[in-house]
Amino acid sequence: MRFLIPGRLLLSLTLAPVSFTLPASMLHADETAQVSEETNARNRVDNAGRQRMLTQRLAKNACFVMAGIEPDTYAAHTDETFHRFNQVLLAIREGDPELGMLPEIHQDVLDNLSEVETLWAELGPAARQIAAGDLHSVPMQQLIQLNIETLKRMHATVLQMGTHYANENVSPEMVTTLATAGRQRMLSQKLSKELCFRTIGLEREGSVELIEETIAQFDAAMAKLLAGAPQDGILPPPLEDVRSLLEKTNTTWAEFKALARRIEENPDIGPDERLQIAELGNLVLQEMESAVQSYLQ
Repeated sequence: MRFLIPGRLLLSLTLAPVSFTLPASMLHADETAQVSEETNARNRVDNAGRQRMLTQRLAKNACFVMAGIEPDTYAAHTDETFHRFNQVLLAIREGDPELGMLPEIHQDVLDNLSEVETLWAELGPAARQIAAGDLHSVPMQQLIQLNIETLKRMHATVLQMGTHYANENVSPEMVTTLATAGRQRMLSQKLSKELCFRTIGLEREGSVELIEETIAQFDAAMAKLLAGAPQDGILPPPLEDVRSLLEKTNTTWAEFKALARRIEENPDIGPDERLQIAELGNLVLQEMESAVQSYLQ
């Protein structure tokens, strides 16, 4: 299958003017000193976990532009995602009082963050090129390959953080539960990406096997979050509000799954169903984000 891209002006990818500032860890020393160990641990797991989602959201947004799904909107979203990832990655490394995080002090986490930064330095610009209408083979290959590599490295970073930041203030079970709930956000965007790839003819990247694997991962994790899974270190919902938000997300997810199964059978869908990929994927993300934040309150 071949796909057509509406004609667009090529957006120039320019670097922001260079400025020299003190590291955030020095600039905000007084403010970060007010961040408690418990707050830092919870926010680090949450923000690092959200970075996993942004790797998939970036690739999804670029694909939506290729698929003609509100291309102007998703070209802008590609840029927004790129800059947000950069901002939070720096905050995870150097600390950020507004995000409630202290500077990272563990060398293994810092080393992993450096690897993420290296991957992102190629993935981010490639996605922005594609969203601007540049479909040359190099940025396409970078997008396809590096979005998964960056996701895997970011996930490894989240797991590393879990080993360091579980303490007397935040139990290992809460850290695992937060990481699991946060991962659901990523899976919503990963499924959107895979369905988009399938509709534009990238059959390997949007294969039925990949789609079903993503669905199975989301379903298994949601079952554990709703019931608790002591053997996996996952707590049951601590409050009824958390349970209600998880159940609400699961209802929307069921609708998204039904759409995914239809696209598995017939990827040659029209504009309305393509738009549904965006709408349902975004709704699952929003609802799951609310559920994650309810754990943090």
